Amino acid sequence: MLIIIRNSLIIAVCLYLASVFLPEVMNVNETVAKYLFVIPVGIWGIKSKNKWWINLISFLLALIILIFSLDLLPESML
Repeated sequence: MLIIIRNSLIIAVCLYLASVFLPEVMNVNETVAKYLFVIPVGIWGIKSKNKWWINLISFLLALIILIFSLDLLPESML
């Protein structure tokens, strides 16, 4: 369980950096920021010794963490 939480927090931070911080604060092109997220997370997913379903759950939990932390949900869905 701690593996899933740790992995999802790492992915959520990387996703935040790629989607919010780099394009808006550092003025990095959005396409470059996406690749700066996809390449390390993809390599991490391939090289990790975890089972594939643990990596999938970690990624989905990271998306949920990012959605709730950035308030990306519309008010009607809350």
